[in-house]
Amino acid sequence: MSSEAKPVILIVDDDPDLAMIMRMILTHAGFEAHSCLSGQEALDWLAVRTPDLILLDLMMPDINGFTILRKVRASDKIKNLPVMVLTAKADQKTRLESQSAGADAFLTKPINSKSLIEYVRRALGPKAPPEV
Repeated sequence: MSSEAKPVILIVDDDPDLAMIMRMILTHAGFEAHSCLSGQEALDWLAVRTPDLILLDLMMPDINGFTILRKVRASDKIKNLPVMVLTAKADQKTRLESQSAGADAFLTKPINSKSLIEYVRRALGPKAPPEV
């Protein structure tokens, strides 16, 4: 890979094992991946850094993903960032609420590594690193 900066992906999920696995998958695929294990941690992280894409769980104990998504869309600084919801709730109501809140994509858990990378690459378009 060239010396160009890698696209930064923020993973927001309260499951530390899943967050670590997604971080490893995305790092291996050429991304710079960071994870936050709570909604508040994610909001604090976003106050000082700007990722290229957010992978967002909906069900978290402190601040749910819908609230985070609405805060992202209300922020002039990051309102245009791609946000992909990744959740275990696959029902139509949750999908529609995610779209209404401003999600760019709705993915369900579990997701395999190949699909995760494909969705992230597609969302980033030309910003995505070359395939390894």
